[in-house]
Amino acid sequence: MTEAETKQALRRTWIPFFSRFGRLTKVQIETIPKILTGENVVVISPAATGKTEAVVAPVIENLLPDKLNQFSILYISPTRALVNDLNRRLSSPIDYLKLSLEIDLARKTGDRPKFDTKRPPFLLLTTPESFDSLLCRFPKVFTQLSAVILDELHLLDNNPRGDQLRILLTRLRRINQNLRYYALSATIDDLKIGERYFPNPNVVFVQTEREIENILIPHSKNFVDIIFRHLQERELHKILCFFNARSYAESYAKIFDRPPFRGKVWVHHASLTKKERERIEQLMTQEKYGILCATSTLELGIDIGDVDGVVLFRPPFNVSSLLQRIGRGNRRKQYYLFAIGVYDNPWEKFLFELFFDCAKKGQLFEKRYNPCLSVIPQQIFSYLFQRRRIGTTFDSMLRVIKPMYENEENIQSIFQNLLSDGSLTTPRTGVYFLTPKLEKKVAYGKIHSNIQEKSFGNYDVYDIGTGTHIGKIFYLSKRFILGGRSWEMVEKQEKEKKVFAQRIGEADGTTKLFEGTGTGGYYYQLATVIKQKFFPDLKPDEFPYFFDAGNIYIIHFLGMLYGYILSEAFNRVEIPMIDIEGKIFSMRAKKATVIRDLGLTSDFKPNNSQYLPFPIPDENAIRSVIKENIFQFEDNLGSGAFFRSLPEDLQIEDHCLTLDIGGLLNYLNQLRLVELSPDKCLKALTGYIRGI
Repeated sequence: MTEAETKQALRRTWIPFFSRFGRLTKVQIETIPKILTGENVVVISPAATGKTEAVVAPVIENLLPDKLNQFSILYISPTRALVNDLNRRLSSPIDYLKLSLEIDLARKTGDRPKFDTKRPPFLLLTTPESFDSLLCRFPKVFTQLSAVILDELHLLDNNPRGDQLRILLTRLRRINQNLRYYALSATIDDLKIGERYFPNPNVVFVQTEREIENILIPHSKNFVDIIFRHLQERELHKILCFFNARSYAESYAKIFDRPPFRGKVWVHHASLTKKERERIEQLMTQEKYGILCATSTLELGIDIGDVDGVVLFRPPFNVSSLLQRIGRGNRRKQYYLFAIGVYDNPWEKFLFELFFDCAKKGQLFEKRYNPCLSVIPQQIFSYLFQRRRIGTTFDSMLRVIKPMYENEENIQSIFQNLLSDGSLTTPRTGVYFLTPKLEKKVAYGKIHSNIQEKSFGNYDVYDIGTGTHIGKIFYLSKRFILGGRSWEMVEKQEKEKKVFAQRIGEADGTTKLFEGTGTGGYYYQLATVIKQKFFPDLKPDEFPYFFDAGNIYIIHFLGMLYGYILSEAFNRVEIPMIDIEGKIFSMRAKKATVIRDLGLTSDFKPNNSQYLPFPIPDENAIRSVIKENIFQFEDNLGSGAFFRSLPEDLQIEDHCLTLDIGGLLNYLNQLRLVELSPDKCLKALTGYIRGI
């Protein structure tokens, strides 16, 4: 289908969706004909390439005019902020269509819980959690649904919220099998992502080349001067500055508040109230100048006007996150991205360089998919509430869960654990219900979210002068910063978890109010890429080791989390291994006994004493480490809100799946160690590591 033919086929939707752009983008040219012919489609392309219009316009075109007066399109997006942004973007074309057709657009999120079942909208924007709530309470409203659109699917996939969505879609198909499915994703490694969510996906993969210019500067006393100079040289007026923790976003907003951005610096993160977040989003959209200090809240695709450039304060956790962040800016120049990275030390500079290099090559090194077991108890609760009047059987629940997780024995174990702890009841044999206590909890909307919450602090902050709710803080101090402004605590109500505060000039106390959600860091396979940068003469499967002063040093670059787990697992079997900064294993060992000390097989014979296999601890020892640190890892890995509803053995299994321990052991088993001189290794690592 030519562009002219596509334009002709979009008889009703061309003008409202595309006329202001002049012509279609590449992803739109490839996607629209597939949707018009009735295919299920997954669209994978970089940010700002027109994916939203490529899907929404032809989906609406297919449904007009026959489906006007019914709930026809369910559009699921990862966050409330994204839903609000989509509402802004789609309001104008929908309003245009309203002039001649009865078509409407609505939102349902935790901030906007109302939903009119008697007159549902033609197109509903919502989140996975609100979709869960709707499906529980009003399943019949979905019987007339025609299309499901999954937005920014890569941000949901391979975590508890993604698996929740997979099960919800299975439940939806039991109500309505006459559905078409569409998914939108940024560039990812796994082109089979759509197969986990709906049948027969046709993939449109457009890897549009975008020039990436990046500047790296040290976190020095005058780093703000340097940033502002680069912005001025390039005439960049609207900037997104990303931080890995809310505390940094709050504190550095004060530092950036200086000419030419005086009074034009704002903060955006999830702990601010809905009203405050929307006020800031509107300011950033309307103002010609501004800096927005944000966490990953604004990593998720929110279009807040023509942002010129992006500042990254310290490296993000992986290549995908870097691409997501820098893709939020530069919307005036579709094929050009500009970013400034601020690093604290040489290793952070190296990671920036590596991540930018991988991003330019389209190499993402994403974590392999594994199911999240903590979703299973949550979906059992949700499904039982949906069927609260008649109850359900275990076999019925099994049919809902097995498309996500096939191990029936483990599902049965989770189910029995819920029966034992009093969450479920069976007034007649084989038919199950929620207990009244849990049903009341569901009725108040307390079980629809798999988003893990911090268990500490969590005080609501109010302006004592106006009574306005400002947001939340976790670490409470006498003076603090919230919403980019300085406050002093006047009154604390511990029982109600409320703090009343007054505005002050500057905060001289601690500003570390928030702790960013932990992360497993980069995927273990990136270790090979890192090693090649430091030791380019080695083959991909070769990693260096050296002996020095009675110690063996094995350079692994697996990162601090994997390094900790493996070294602790060796310690469990009395091999005294120490991990140094997630880069090197160190242990006391004589060269003649290293094979025995590392627990290698007795029949192993090094090839001319040159190669050793990479030391791999027993998997049971790894599970022992995970068991002893189970709740620390729960926070670090983002295990989901219902993790503790799993029996202990499956809590351990859930962590192993999230960490991809099976894949890690297979990866390590393919590596071999090459002995190098201490001088060569230390020279390569000089400035990048301490403690040798």
